[in-house]
This record gives sequence, structure tokens and C-alpha cells, in this order.
Amino acid sequence: MSYANVAFPISVNQLFTYSVPQHLDAVVQPGVRVLASFHQSNQEGVVVERVDETDVESEKLKKISDCLDAEPTYSEELLELTKWMADYYLSSWGNALFCAVPAAVRNQKQQLIQLRSEYIAPTGKVQKQIVTLLETEGALSPHQLAHHINRSPAKLRPQITALQKNGVVDVKVTHKPKATAQFTNVTSLALPPADIAAEIAALTSGEDGYGSSTHQDAKRIPHAAAVKHAEILQILLDEDIPVATSQLTKRVKTSDSLLRTLERRGFIKITRAAAVRNPLSAQPVPPTQPLPLNPAQSAAFRELQSENRSNQTFLLHGVTGSGKTEVYMQAMAQILDSGKSVIILVPEISLTPQTASRFIGRFGDRVAVLHSRLSDGERFDQWHRIQKGDADIVIGPRSAVFAPVKELGLLIIDEEHSDSYKSDTAPRYHAREVAQKRTELANCPLILGSATPSLESFFHAQKGTYKLLSLPSRILDRKMPEVHIIDMRNELKKGNRTIFSERLRSAIADRLKKREQIILFLNRRGHSKYVFCRTCGYAEKCENCSISLTFHFETKKLVCHHCGHKRDTHPTCPDCGSPAIDYFGRRGFGTETVEREVQKAFPTANIKRFDADSTAKKNAHQHILEDFQHQKIDILIGTQMVAKGLDFPNVTLVGVIVADTALNLPDFRAGEHTFSLLTQVAGRSGRAEVAGEVIIQTYMPDHYCISAAQTHDYVGFYEQEVEARSVFEYPPFSHVATLLLRGKNENEVIDAANTVSGHLKIWQTDEFPEVIILGPAPAPLSKIDGKFRWRFLLRSKNVEKISQLLQCLNDDLPPAIKSNAVECVIDIDPTNTL
Repeated sequence: MSYANVAFPISVNQLFTYSVPQHLDAVVQPGVRVLASFHQSNQEGVVVERVDETDVESEKLKKISDCLDAEPTYSEELLELTKWMADYYLSSWGNALFCAVPAAVRNQKQQLIQLRSEYIAPTGKVQKQIVTLLETEGALSPHQLAHHINRSPAKLRPQITALQKNGVVDVKVTHKPKATAQFTNVTSLALPPADIAAEIAALTSGEDGYGSSTHQDAKRIPHAAAVKHAEILQILLDEDIPVATSQLTKRVKTSDSLLRTLERRGFIKITRAAAVRNPLSAQPVPPTQPLPLNPAQSAAFRELQSENRSNQTFLLHGVTGSGKTEVYMQAMAQILDSGKSVIILVPEISLTPQTASRFIGRFGDRVAVLHSRLSDGERFDQWHRIQKGDADIVIGPRSAVFAPVKELGLLIIDEEHSDSYKSDTAPRYHAREVAQKRTELANCPLILGSATPSLESFFHAQKGTYKLLSLPSRILDRKMPEVHIIDMRNELKKGNRTIFSERLRSAIADRLKKREQIILFLNRRGHSKYVFCRTCGYAEKCENCSISLTFHFETKKLVCHHCGHKRDTHPTCPDCGSPAIDYFGRRGFGTETVEREVQKAFPTANIKRFDADSTAKKNAHQHILEDFQHQKIDILIGTQMVAKGLDFPNVTLVGVIVADTALNLPDFRAGEHTFSLLTQVAGRSGRAEVAGEVIIQTYMPDHYCISAAQTHDYVGFYEQEVEARSVFEYPPFSHVATLLLRGKNENEVIDAANTVSGHLKIWQTDEFPEVIILGPAPAPLSKIDGKFRWRFLLRSKNVEKISQLLQCLNDDLPPAIKSNAVECVIDIDPTNTL
């Protein structure tokens, strides 16, 4: 008897041992997906190892029911990578495994409720409704029942369970693929190219439509049909691969009957083949050739080519428009020539089409894309193309780091500073850290590219852990955009209470007159209420933590959401004595408000929002960006999505409506996020021959983040920010983790927080004195979706000590957390602490 350890997608990090039936012994191996009885029904799990012995008596072990894969879905490398993820981020191995493969590739569990042949009729009203419906409609899923009875599935579940216990219904569970391969007719040549060329020559010779006289089925055909025949054969000869029949008839503007004629004459064959649902098939991309590199690009490229850097991490720090993508592509070419694969990560789904187009232009159909906006069928096909080795270049957001490429040779993270690379659901991994581990396992280089590297990455480059490569200027000697800082306090003094300063309003009118394009950026990253002076810009900060204090309107108190310190507000500004104290965040505005104000001010302009709401539909990102590219949109209004990596030559003006909203959030990374966003969005302006201009509106013009963004001075910003971080030993001088408790009953959350605090302090004193614990305190966003939130912040130079301390908590959870009344969320290396 042999056994297998199986991981399931549950919150507990535990493996379960099953016996392997003899008929499955040859196929059940590490990395395959299996069905096995778990929690009273068959569940999909992943075999992580085969074992010869077990401590449990074999008679008591359950058997694996079925194997879902002929070949492993998870390679040995992905098994090792996900195991590391589970340990580092305190997740279960099963959750890490299921995170690494798209749902479209996995199986979908379906429940069907059906009446038994004999049963005693129930008495309850809802149960009677269920039975009547099943008698009429036959077997139904819980969601179908809920729809008919007009109740939520959650409220219906206890009724179904009761009917099952009473022997009225059976619950049948089935598993089937969420997506499958799609097949279509394809056409290919049936004769050697020389024979086809001869036939084309005969058909186009003008001999009144005669086919080849050498072919046994040659006969006189009408001239129009002969031309179509020749066109079809020429396409197939040029393509040199099977072409979908539907695509071929569309291109030639003919019917299937003409293809059948050519098939009967023996020139082509029509067969069934798997169709690739290509999300980029509607985008004809002109081919491109490698561009000449300037001296800085050449120096960076030489370093990337250098020997003995198999597992080296490179930080490519280049200003916006400096040609980082060209360096990526020329470095990739060498890797691809050696038979290896490349993964390129981008921070936003919205960037995928534009980025993919650049790489398709250079490398053709070797490129695959992976992201959540694809249909299930598209994701299924793209993933299998990659796994089979048909695509050796993968582009996508953070989840593409798990792409099942054959022999990874290079991994690139573009805009590596972006917090989009951090997952906000379990396992809460950061793609940069996962990429570091994956390239270590594959023994290949990692390139991190950014105009505004994360403080941690630049810190590692300064220490020599990463190799720093610099592109200090734009390509073709194009100038960086001129940045103007507008002090909105002065606008208020002049009586201007609109969202536009006089300079921004005038600049927009000027660009519209010149038929140049404009991006308006609204930094709405946070919703927290902070207190500041409209006269001098002073903002209330915690003396212990050097972060902004949050004002609570209910208690009229300022609260630090790191250490819990509370105090009253000042009636006047402590710096200048002005009574003009404001509570920012109480009267915020979003992109819709900006859109309305722009329409009022410029009624003839074509205006479009580019945010989460306007891009909710499939391909909406692509359509908006294509319209902007083709200059159908004059003014694009957006949030963070417009700040990252977009390249539009006709954009000559970028306006930042309010630069301060993120700067005073109670988060130690607030300055870094603000500088990065301002620098990145400024970089969208003036990327071609026409010089660009950036106008930043702010109430804090003297803050070093703002002044550094004005001069595009990343190093100057880094030096000031890292000095401020060093005082309180925030990253990069330490690692941090947040422990969030949330629940619908505030008292239960507070009680759980106090209980957890007692446990943590005991473990800290006894075993982990090097871990600093701040809190518990109400989270900056103290209530979300009806749940109250309390939070701890843990800090240490050794991330393993933080993990071990939190693992002690996982092993000894308070009763309220065990009962699910209070949810416990652990985040290692969070990118924000809100």
C-alpha cells in the first residue's frame, strides 16, 4: 500500500494523508490534482508528496477517489515556491497552491439537490416550498432554489441541511472543469509547396480559369472562382500553418463550398483542431526591430549580458521615458535564443494590452497574457499554451509570477514600486518577494524596473545586494516635463474656491486649442480624516510614531492608529496661530465630481474617466486607451491607473487636482506613495517631440515629497525619507506585520484584541524580545462593510521572529476567533497599514 499527502484550500496549514488505489498508482504523483473525501464530500486537492509509510493505520485512511490530471498541473518548482509562500506569509499550503493556478484551469464543484424516491413531507413553510419546487423542476442547485424562492443561498442552507437529515432530499456533489478546450475546423495544405505554387500560377495565368493540367481532377472552372482558389492557396502557403476555416472564409469573402471544392481536388485538407481563444487576436500589431541604444541603455544592457550573474537581481532605475522597455526586450532576446522563457509583470491590468502590443511587435505570437479580466476560456487556453511551451513570453499582473513556463530564464517586474503587486487576500503575498524566490529556484536573473523604486529596493541596491543600473535621462535627449507647484492656500485667498487653480484652467484651455491631450489625476488612495491648517499647511502628527493623527468626529479626539495615543485637537494652528483648521477627508471628491467640473468649464471637450467604475466591463481598459491613443479623447481623468506606465505622445499636460490626500494618511509609507504617484503621473507628459508641462495643486508646497517631485529628484527624496524612517526603525531598517481583528460586534472585537494582546506580550517577553508590538488600536479605517476593525503593528529586524510569534497565535487562537465571531488577518510586509 502506498500513500499521498494532499493539500486542500483551507485556512489551516495542514496536509492530509490518503491511500492511493492500485489503479491510480501510476498517475498520482506530486503536482497532480485529485478528488478525495474531505469534510463529508469529495473535494479537489493537490498531491504534494508520495510517502511509503504513515503513522495512521492503513485501514482507517480514506482512499483518493480520482486523479484529475494525466500530467502534473504543478511543477516541482511551483510546489517548492508555494511551500515557501505558505511558510513566509503564514498561509496554508493549499491556499498558496490554489492561488498559483487560475480558477479556469481548476475544477468547479457543483451541488444538486434532488428528492428521494420515498420521503415524509415536511411541515415547515420554506421546506414545503423547496419540496414543491423539486417535484416540479427536478434536481436544482442551491442557487437555483434560492432564486425561485427569493431567499439568499446562505439563509436557505439550514433548510436544505434539515431536509437532508430527515431523509427528504439528497445532496449530490459533482466536479467538472470550469473551462475546457474549444475545437474548430482548420484548413491546411495537402500537397508540397512546389505543387501549390504551380497550381496558383495556373489559376492566375489568365488561361480562362483552367486549373493545373497535371492534376488528375483538373477541370475548367469559372474565372472568379479560380481567383478565389488562388487567393486561398496563397494565404495557406504564406501562413505555413493551419488556418481556422471561419477566419479563412472571412478573409477571402467566400463560403465553405469553395473550400470543399479545393478539398475534393486534393489541394487542401479540413480537420478538427483545438482553437486558441486569443484575447489579443483583434489587435493587428506591426512588427518592430531593435532600436539603437543610447550610452546609458548600452551600459545597462552590457551589465545584463555579463557572465556569472545567474541569480543576480538588477534594479533598473530610469526616469520616465528613458527607454527601460527597449532594454528589457534586448535582454530578453538573448534569453529566448538560449531556449528559455521570460515572465514580465506589470502593475495594472490596464497596462497589459499596451505592454503586450510592444512585445508582440518584437516577438510575435510567442507572447501569452494572463490576467483576471480574461474570460474563463481565454485564461484556460493561455495557461495551457504556456504549459505546453507554445508561448515562452508571459505578460500579466502579479498572478503571472506563477505562470507554468518551461525553464524560466528571466523575470522582469516593471514599475516594481507599485503596491498593486501586493495581494490583499490570503495568501497576502508580494509578487516581488515571490519573484525573488522563483528566480532563486530557477537560478536566473530578476530585473526590477522603476522611475521611483521602492525604498526597500533602492536600499538593497545601495548596500550592494542588488546591482544598480541607471538611465538618468529620456531617450533622444527629450526634456523632462516642467513641473509647477500651485499653492492652493493662495488660490483661496484670491477667492478661487473651484477645484482648478487659475494656472491649471488656463493651461487646459491652451492645450485644447492646440489639439493636444491632457491627463487630470486625482489622488484618492485613502479616505481617512486628517487635521491640517489651510493657512500654513501644518498637519497634526503623533509624537511616538511620526504619522498623521486621525480625527474621530464622534469623540472629537485625535487618534494614532499605530500606538493608540489619543489627544484633543488644537483650536488654532500650533505653528502659525491661524484658526483655519480643517478636517480633510470629510468633504472629499472623486473622479465623477472632477468630470462634472471639467464639463462645466470646457463643454466642447471630449472627456473620459479612467477609474475602477468606468473600466468594470470586459475590455473597457483597452477601448478607453485605444480611443485616447487615437485622440478621440481630449481629457482623461483618473486615479492611480493613469499614473503607471502609459505612453501617449500627444499628452503635453498633466494636472494633479489635489496632491495632499495620501500625504497625510496615518501610514509610514504615505510620503513614499505620494512622491511615487506624483513622479509617475508627471512622467506621462511630454514623451514625444513636444515639451510637456505638469501642474501640481497642493496645500503643502514645502513638503520634501512635493519639492522632490517638482525636480524629478528621486535620490534627494530617498535620502530624506530613509533618514526619517531610520529614527523609528521602519522598513527598510526592519520588517513589519499587521494583525487585524474585525467583526460585526465591536465589543467582541475589542475583547478579542485585549486577549490577543495579553498572549502576544507573554510570548514576546518569554521568547521574542526583539519584536516590538504596537497596539491594539482602532484601525485607521475603523469600520468597513459593517465590521469593526482593531489592529496591531509588529516590527523586528528579523522577519522570521515576527512569523514565529504570530504562528504561536495561530496555534492558540482565542475562543472568539475560533468561533468565527472575530476574523484574524495577518499581513507580513504590508504595503499600507490602514
